[in-house]
Amino acid sequence: MTMQNIIKLTVYLSLLFVISACNFVKNPPPENIHQKENALQPKEVKPSAINLDEVLEKAQTGMIIDSPFNVLNSNIEQVKAQWGEPDKVDKAGYGSYASYHNKNVVLGFNMQDEIFDVRSYRKNLNEVTLEHLEEAFGEPSDIRELSNEKIYVYILKENIEIKFVIPKNKTGVNRISVFNPQRAMAKSQADNEYSLDIKGASNQLTAAAWRKMKNWREQIVLFSHEQKNVYINGPNRKMVALTFDDGPDETVTPAIIDILDEYQVPGSFFFLGKEVVKHPDVVKDAFEKGNLILSHSYNHLDLTRLNIEEIRMEMDKAGEAIKSVIGKEPAILRSPYGETNDQVAAVAQEKGYSIILWSIDTLDWSQMEAENITNNVVENVRNGDIILMHSDSDKTETQRALPHIIEALQEQGFEIVDLETLLHVKAYK
Repeated sequence: MTMQNIIKLTVYLSLLFVISACNFVKNPPPENIHQKENALQPKEVKPSAINLDEVLEKAQTGMIIDSPFNVLNSNIEQVKAQWGEPDKVDKAGYGSYASYHNKNVVLGFNMQDEIFDVRSYRKNLNEVTLEHLEEAFGEPSDIRELSNEKIYVYILKENIEIKFVIPKNKTGVNRISVFNPQRAMAKSQADNEYSLDIKGASNQLTAAAWRKMKNWREQIVLFSHEQKNVYINGPNRKMVALTFDDGPDETVTPAIIDILDEYQVPGSFFFLGKEVVKHPDVVKDAFEKGNLILSHSYNHLDLTRLNIEEIRMEMDKAGEAIKSVIGKEPAILRSPYGETNDQVAAVAQEKGYSIILWSIDTLDWSQMEAENITNNVVENVRNGDIILMHSDSDKTETQRALPHIIEALQEQGFEIVDLETLLHVKAYK
């Protein structure tokens, strides 16, 4: 090779090295590109431990993946024939619940032995998070809060709901429930015929006032028999409901909410619309702790003395005030003083309300003594009682009596439930 060719080759190689070096600087190593791209990518959700597509497919037919029984046409006798007797049966809520521990399944059935609830307690459910649910199913149709858990509800059909229950101190699902509300709320003939008179006494009433009250009690019980949407008591089961009128206020209502929360029992609060506007934080606290927020009208007027438009206005304004705080409009009304007639019942039905009165009056507004308030409950309590108390600012004796009432009822084996559970009626529209 000539000297001239050697020089040309040297120059060519030098230029090639310079160009390669420039390209090397401009283009970072492949691993650096990968790192940059990952930094911009959203964090991926770890796949669910449960096949949620399969869960949804089964739920559409009223089933869970752990059970061949459904909430559309199965009954508890079919379950026993295939699986044998349950490990235990508990009375709760809308009916009875049969537990099969080795199957990780619990089945709810009504008085007609129809299955209305099938629940899965699979051990790896706790690996399913809210992120997984929303990724698979989207936003829930409803979120229901109890004192210690949140229930994420997806409505699949008119008569099928699927619920995912997550404890408040956990991130994963505790149980899956496929639920048929129509079957759950089916009442037996015996329930329809079970009627209680109204109990409760006070030594502060005059003889004339007592006669008037006894007459009103007799008449309102008879009236309730003629109306589809007026209730005095619940079914003949060992359940009762604690109800509180005339709140909210700044002191007594919050104290009652705290007592209920401490004992882990629900209350049903009939709030006045005009007081809801003044104390929205109290209303919100009661709702978030698992109590029902219901209507006691807006101004606490005797509805039987109003015309139809005035009755509608009282119901509408109270409902709107409550909805503005909790995001839900109540479907249960207690008429002030319990005064109810055909016109009030008709307007309530038109507006989508059940009217719920009481079967035990503690008379905490008359003989305002904790001992008498407690005795009116403990000495008179029966299956299905609806217990009337008040939570406005002068009911400090009711506040004092409440722990004793709860403890006495529990000692007697009564389950304390809310009105929706006791009566199988919707609490909210």
